[in-house]
Amino acid sequence: MELEDLHFKLKGLGIPETDYYLHGLYGSTDDNDKVSLTIRRGKNGLEYEVYFKERGSVHSQKRFFDKDEAFLYIYQEFVKSIEIKDKYSLN
Repeated sequence: MELEDLHFKLKGLGIPETDYYLHGLYGSTDDNDKVSLTIRRGKNGLEYEVYFKERGSVHSQKRFFDKDEAFLYIYQEFVKSIEIKDKYSLN
């Protein structure tokens, strides 16, 4: 899966672009108050960092060395969120 594919999968779930930040290429233009992904070059290759930033503080930070694992994690987090909203009628 490529970053663009993840973007379209999230759109397919009905997730507004304002709810996610994908390395500044897709979704929101900033990473505040949303699920975010940044890609960095690490010592052993690319690193994919997934986090939630609230009021400038990073929370729930996870680092992946495999792109597909990172993208799948983001996708599954949104699927879980939708399931919870549906279960408890939080829409």
